[in-house]
Amino acid sequence: MYTIVLPWPAKARHKKIVPVFLPFAGCPARCLYCAQNLQTAEGGRSLQVLLQEARTMLEARRHKGLEPAEVAFYGGTFTAQREEALTACLEAVQGWRREGLILSWRCSTRPDALEESVLARMREAGCTCVELGIQSFDSAVLKTSLRGYDETVARKGLARVRALGFVLGVQLLPGLPGSTAQGFLQDVDCALDEGAAFLRYYPCLVVRSTGLARLYAEGRYIPWSTEDTLEALALGLAKAFARNVPVIRIGVAREESFEQHVLAGPRDPDLGTRALGRALLRILQQHVSHADRLVALHLPRSCQGYYLGHRKENREGLERLGVHSGVICWTQEEEVRILLQSKL
Repeated sequence: MYTIVLPWPAKARHKKIVPVFLPFAGCPARCLYCAQNLQTAEGGRSLQVLLQEARTMLEARRHKGLEPAEVAFYGGTFTAQREEALTACLEAVQGWRREGLILSWRCSTRPDALEESVLARMREAGCTCVELGIQSFDSAVLKTSLRGYDETVARKGLARVRALGFVLGVQLLPGLPGSTAQGFLQDVDCALDEGAAFLRYYPCLVVRSTGLARLYAEGRYIPWSTEDTLEALALGLAKAFARNVPVIRIGVAREESFEQHVLAGPRDPDLGTRALGRALLRILQQHVSHADRLVALHLPRSCQGYYLGHRKENREGLERLGVHSGVICWTQEEEVRILLQSKL
């Protein structure tokens, strides 16, 4: 009898997030697929209003006796904002830190907008984590998507964030024009090799009023099917988990105001949990051979709601491996433990 132990990192390893959405703020151009204003519904509101709303949420948490949260600036290119906007954000977070409303904060930005003086100011103001919207490491895909940088710039950006001591998060966007499932998996490998502490996977959607919507209408872009996306995500999850790196988000958050603008793409409300269930199945298939008998399977309790898959779509595959309720033991550990006995 022998045991295989595999990491299954928890989804959330950070404090409660209070988001501040800054659609298009600091962005040098509009990417082919981007519709941040539709996604967040924050497009017409001033920065002062957004910061005040964040303060109100932070104060409400304190009044309830909750621990300090972490503020996150999302939706634009934080490090490339106008000087007055950047200063307003930095002064706000410094004030919240002094008052004990937050302990730290994070932001998302582009790999080609990482001026060291700006990063130094951010670090001094308490920023601990920088998420880079890499989307892809394929230079041709990046060019088609109007990202404005190539693989070399993307890699240099990751290295700079890490060198300056920030926790590095990487956002990938599988399904962009010209991309393939194999290319996405190579992107995952690149992000992991460059030291990403966590990943986000945002499968590409066709959203109204974007350049991608025009290509789709003209028949020049075909979005990935849900099945192809699921398989790619599952394998991407397996790669990350093998390196003990969590994937903290799969797909954009569902908002009714945004859903009406989605024209096409893998928009399954259960996409994330289905991908996690599929990833578990693929990992087990990789490690349980037909020459072995499964004696016991220890799974994190977090898997309990999705290991069988949507409408039990994984059940047949699991049963072929000998997985049934009699061999499963639910644990609080962040690992999958497989106990096997050779049939030979």
